[in-house]
Amino acid sequence: MTQGKHFAAGGDHFAALPNKKIHTPKGIARLTVTAATMAAMTGSSLISPFAAFAQTGDGGTQHPAVMSPIAAHAGAASGTGAKSVAQTIADLQKAVDEAKAKEDAAKASYDEAAGPYNEAASARDQAKASYDSAVSAGTAADRAAMDEYARQVAEGKDAADAAGKDLEQAKAGLADAKADASEKDEACQSTLKAAQDAQDALDKAKADAANATPEAIRAAEHAVLDAQDAVSRAQAELDNANATLGEAQSKLVAAQSAKDAADAVLAAAQQNKDEADANAAAANAAYEKAKADLAAAEAGASGPEYDAAKQKVADAEATLAAAREAQSQCESELEQAQSAAADAQAELNDVQAALSVKQQGVTDAESGVNAAQSAIDAANADLDAAKQANVDAISKLDAAKQAVKDAEAAKAAADVELTNAKAAKDTADAAVTAAQQKVDEAQAKLDSADAQLKQGAIGFFRAMGADDAVNIILNAKYAGKTEVGNSKDATSLDNMLNAIRWMKSVNDYRKSVGLSELHVTYKLIAGAIADANYSDTVLDHARQYDFAENLAWNYGIDPSGQWIEQEKGFFDKATEALYGVTGLVGKDAYDFYAKNGVAINHWIANNCRWENGSSGTVGHYMNIINPELAVMGMATCTKGTMSGLQTQCYTAEISGWSGSGWNMNPISVDEYEQKLTSYINGLKNAKSALDAAKADLASKKQAAAGAATTVQQKQVAVDSAQAGVDAAKQDVADAQRAVDATKADVAAKQQGVTDAQAELDAAKSDLDAANAAVDTAKSTVQQKQVALDAANAAVTATQSKLDSAKADAAAKQQGVNDANADLAKFFQDVADAKKALDTAKSAHDAAAADQAEKAAVLAAAKQKADGTASALADAQRAVDAAKADTGVAADKLTGSQTDLEAAQSNLDILTGLAAKLAEAQQREQDAVKAVNDTKAALDAAKADTIAAESLVSAAEQAKAQADAKLAKLDSIDAGAAIAFGHDANADDALNALFAAAVEARAKVAPAKAILDEKQAVVDGLQPGYDAALVAYELAKSDRIAVEQKLSDEIARQEAEEVAKQQAAYTPKHLAGTDTAQPGSLAQTGDRAELIGETFVIGGTVLVAAGVFLDRKKRREQM
Repeated sequence: MTQGKHFAAGGDHFAALPNKKIHTPKGIARLTVTAATMAAMTGSSLISPFAAFAQTGDGGTQHPAVMSPIAAHAGAASGTGAKSVAQTIADLQKAVDEAKAKEDAAKASYDEAAGPYNEAASARDQAKASYDSAVSAGTAADRAAMDEYARQVAEGKDAADAAGKDLEQAKAGLADAKADASEKDEACQSTLKAAQDAQDALDKAKADAANATPEAIRAAEHAVLDAQDAVSRAQAELDNANATLGEAQSKLVAAQSAKDAADAVLAAAQQNKDEADANAAAANAAYEKAKADLAAAEAGASGPEYDAAKQKVADAEATLAAAREAQSQCESELEQAQSAAADAQAELNDVQAALSVKQQGVTDAESGVNAAQSAIDAANADLDAAKQANVDAISKLDAAKQAVKDAEAAKAAADVELTNAKAAKDTADAAVTAAQQKVDEAQAKLDSADAQLKQGAIGFFRAMGADDAVNIILNAKYAGKTEVGNSKDATSLDNMLNAIRWMKSVNDYRKSVGLSELHVTYKLIAGAIADANYSDTVLDHARQYDFAENLAWNYGIDPSGQWIEQEKGFFDKATEALYGVTGLVGKDAYDFYAKNGVAINHWIANNCRWENGSSGTVGHYMNIINPELAVMGMATCTKGTMSGLQTQCYTAEISGWSGSGWNMNPISVDEYEQKLTSYINGLKNAKSALDAAKADLASKKQAAAGAATTVQQKQVAVDSAQAGVDAAKQDVADAQRAVDATKADVAAKQQGVTDAQAELDAAKSDLDAANAAVDTAKSTVQQKQVALDAANAAVTATQSKLDSAKADAAAKQQGVNDANADLAKFFQDVADAKKALDTAKSAHDAAAADQAEKAAVLAAAKQKADGTASALADAQRAVDAAKADTGVAADKLTGSQTDLEAAQSNLDILTGLAAKLAEAQQREQDAVKAVNDTKAALDAAKADTIAAESLVSAAEQAKAQADAKLAKLDSIDAGAAIAFGHDANADDALNALFAAAVEARAKVAPAKAILDEKQAVVDGLQPGYDAALVAYELAKSDRIAVEQKLSDEIARQEAEEVAKQQAAYTPKHLAGTDTAQPGSLAQTGDRAELIGETFVIGGTVLVAAGVFLDRKKRREQM
């Protein structure tokens, strides 16, 4: 530890702390120790000032020493109070001095203990570095040996594989040679048989040649000539028959041409007729559509504008009703006025009658009046009866009109129901169309589902959009090992589902030991599939990709038992045996292995064995518990290429960036399972989806049929309602005729009343004329006349009011008419639809006419075609007859030719026996030569077979040597060889590396011993060092505490004195400024801003040359 400067002042000894620069606020470099006291207060001699801090080599400020008092200035005022205050400062200063002395002593003890301790620690660190270097060298040597061993094993495997291929080629050559020899042997046997057959033919030729006499040859020649004449005659007959046949065929060709032409005309006519039919059908469809459009337009306009127009009509009608009500009121008032006038008139008539009676005589006047009265009474009775009949007829007419309205309402309701039913039918038809489309789609999916299922992982990854995963499988180095479509290949969907169990097993274990669950990526799964298919054929890693990988071969069990349980057991045994550590799991186990892997691997290689006897490992276990892993893949291949063993492949990658993108787009195992299951179920459920779609289609068709039935029923209801409307309208017509009849009768009866009234008036007139009291009667008449005039004036006024009401009603009626006109505009669509219907009707009629015309042309063409067909049939019969004649002639010619051939053959036999004998002799010689040739080829093939057998033997020997070399390498326990430095089956280069590993590891133990020795020294010095450090820290803490008390006391006294001075006097440099309040000093943490300030304590003026740093700064200085 670097020591600072030693310095002394006032008899005190101070040691600076370690040479460490203090980073403090601006102004600290000029701090000195504040001290203030007076000789009068302490009663002692003045203590000389001293420097309060030491400088480091770079000018930095070290920890300040304890404050010593100096006389700065003495005030005139002193006394008991001042002495008490100053004594407090002196006492605290004394305590500071004592604490500092104890701290210095503790610091000296600490320095004394720290020197040896630091030297021992430095030696221990050097020993640790040597030990670590030795361990690293040992690990590197182990790795070099293992790498060389792995290289030789790989080289041996390559050599064995090459020898195996050479052996296979040699065996294939031997098989070819044997096959060739077998073929040559068969050829030889065949030539031997052919030679025997040639010899038999030669013997027969020799026997036949003995029967060929001159007489026999001449007889045969005559027979040939006779047969030739017969053939000539038969040929002439055949030529005649052929000529007849040619003529008939020419006529047949002409008839056929005529028939073809007629057929062409017929086809054109038929095409024209079909086009006309199509045009007529199209026109008819357009006509039907126009009718449907008209019906739809007539079904009613709808919408907000239509509703507003209807509301306008309703409002106008309401206004009209009010006007008519006012008119009715006026009419009632007019009737009352007219009634009053009539009454006045009647009274006038009465007085006039009375006057007439008085003037004409009572008796005659009464007689005449009575007679007239009787007549009018009778007429009135008849009139009343007629009026009642008229009222009854009008009531019936009103009832009939209401019935019409009711029938029309029922018809309208039926129309609405029919429209709704048609709309429902259209909806049902549309649903049938949609359902049929779904059936077609489901059928297409079912057709492709089987092929998609056979695609396995390829189809799934493509469906997920993971083309990079597809490329990994199809473009792998060993892509030939993958058999897409094989149900036992790792690409099969069943094996992909099966692998999910092992994924969950891995995650279950990781979760149980506090590690995060791994997600999956499609690329890692694809890599696992490609490697699993390779490793199904070879007990080794494929090494196609750059990810962590575990392999397991078993009979379908969970590979975790091999990767985790067994290897964890190896790991636990090793940690306990080597380090006495047990119970390590998860991240703790992995981290421990990361530090001690070489030793652990070495111990396991020497002490743990798998069931097959090979050395134990823990690499698979570490690939499971690696805490940095984030994603994995898993695949299972169940082909069982090697003794029925299934292959399971686990792949994994760490989190963060990965150059090959293995960890991109991760998903959870559950999400992957859901996606894969949904994909498989979607394909397997294609049939059920089709059945469901068909069932839905059947249901929709049934609903559509029901809707069609409903339309028919509603149409019947509409027709019935229309009949009801027609019947009701007929009842109205009948009732109207009855009303008209009763109205005429009322008019007739009214005329009778009028006539009777006239007679009565005449009688009264006679009575008036006979009235002797003309003057009295006149006075009465005048009075009644005045009343009548008043009544007539009332009638006139009321009539005027009625005229105004009628004019207003007429205006309101015009408003109703206008509103109805606006409403009528909404039915313009109906007019347009009718126009379109007329156009469609015209097109329909024109198409029908054209269709009829084309039908007539077609009929004529058919008639002509039928005629040419008949002519063609006649020509065909003629050809058939000619052919029959030709056949007879040909048969005759054939018979003659057969006879000729027989005769010629017999002649040839007789004349050619010598030639045949020579030919047979040549064939016999050729057969003997072929036998010799095939025997030679057979001998050569046998020689080739012997040579191929030699090659096979040599290849087998080379293969055995390569296998032996590989077996020798496989028998090497690399871990044990590294431990012991030699293996009998290793070559010199490998043994040299084994020995180098032992030598490198041998240096570890001495280095460890030195390290332990140095550590023991450190451990021995540790208690004393720790005790000195604790004592020093305690002394330092005590010194800081008393310094703080002194600082606090100075601050307190300062605050009190400042408060007193501010109350009594304001210094010039503070004039015109705000007066600082007590306790408002800046709290900066190190009080550095108080440097150079003047303090007044108890009347004594002190000059502070500095202040104390607080505890925090002291800690920084330490």
